[in-house]
Amino acid sequence: MPGLLGSLFVGQGGLNTSGIGISVIGDNIANSNTTGFKTARAHFEDLLSEFIVGAAGANQLGRGVTLQRIEKSFSQGSFQSTGVPTDLAISGNGMFVLSGTSLGKSQNVYTRNGAFRFDDEGFLVNQAGYRVQGHNSSEAGQVSSIVEDVKIAPGRLLQPNATDEVIINANFRPDDPILAFDVNNAEDTSTFRTSVVAFDGLGNPHEITVYGSRTAANEWEMNAVVDGADIAGGAAGVPNLIPLGTLLFDQQGQLLDEQINNPVNIPWAGTVPGDVSFDFGDALNDGGTGREGTTQWNETAESVAHYQSQNGYGTGELDGISIDDRGQLIGAFTNGRQQILGQVILAKFADPTGLAMVGGNNFVATAASGEAIVGEARGGGRGAIVASTLELSTTELSGQFIDLITYQRAFQANSRTIQTADGLLQEIFQILR
Repeated sequence: MPGLLGSLFVGQGGLNTSGIGISVIGDNIANSNTTGFKTARAHFEDLLSEFIVGAAGANQLGRGVTLQRIEKSFSQGSFQSTGVPTDLAISGNGMFVLSGTSLGKSQNVYTRNGAFRFDDEGFLVNQAGYRVQGHNSSEAGQVSSIVEDVKIAPGRLLQPNATDEVIINANFRPDDPILAFDVNNAEDTSTFRTSVVAFDGLGNPHEITVYGSRTAANEWEMNAVVDGADIAGGAAGVPNLIPLGTLLFDQQGQLLDEQINNPVNIPWAGTVPGDVSFDFGDALNDGGTGREGTTQWNETAESVAHYQSQNGYGTGELDGISIDDRGQLIGAFTNGRQQILGQVILAKFADPTGLAMVGGNNFVATAASGEAIVGEARGGGRGAIVASTLELSTTELSGQFIDLITYQRAFQANSRTIQTADGLLQEIFQILR
């Protein structure tokens, strides 16, 4: 009798665990389209056995089965390209860190669901409004070390940067006529001409025209001309001369020496004067090759610039955002410049399977998982961030259906155990009659 009664409870335990297994599989199947969902599996263990009279260990009788643990499998999910710049996926280990109210209290939660967006205040949030954690940057683009809500202010501007360096690389014809430069007749008293747009401290653009006139063999006089409207105290249409200095070449056409008045002071109108340095190449007297910048070689149609640049820019409005594999938010501005605006961080755990689910595809840390170790992507064992992409659910339907059939058969078999034990008990009750 005790053995038969025990069989009823063994069968009951089998029914319970099979039902739990079916629930786990059902949850996996239901979330087969949930972004960043991690498939769960149930682990079972046998119950404490009892000894029947006899040698220890030789006559043990099991008392059924119970649930040991439901474990999330944090394997890598497949990627789906979305074309949305703020949709993020993680290739490798790590989880996004979010700040919000969960289980009635404000706390950090962790997720693999990177479907983010910017809200009306400029905070980077998930679809439930939880704020993504990371680092923000200063107006100069320096990323802070403080972990806080990632925010990009709507209508953010990039402050202007005054030009303080102009680089011009050119080739001068050694057979050009010798001329004396006249600012009021610049076109006829020079054989080299190029223009560059420079910026003042307010971000205003100004055109600087650089002229070159051959004054002797292997010697060129360089001058800059700015319209008087751009100069403090100047008049529109009246050219303002800014002498730059002299370039000397050797007998092989290599730049021998830059005798340039660096920096030259340009009194911009309406703002502070600008000190601008002009660089024409790597002169031999400065330890250069004399061939990488400005040269004096023949067999060319005219003296002409083949490269020029300047390091200033005007005010820029934020025009778009991209995110790199380290989680850096890079803003593209209307002035053609880019700047780092912030950085999304990742968290890793000693045992991510020990995280506790709190709904919304979010987790919180527990004693089993260990504390979150946060930092930038691609560092400290954390994976890389993939932008414009979402990580799909790791649920593999064919395998789940096979497991579902297995649990169904186990449920049926355990019901047979109860049915058989009940039949035997009825036989015993018949004997008592």
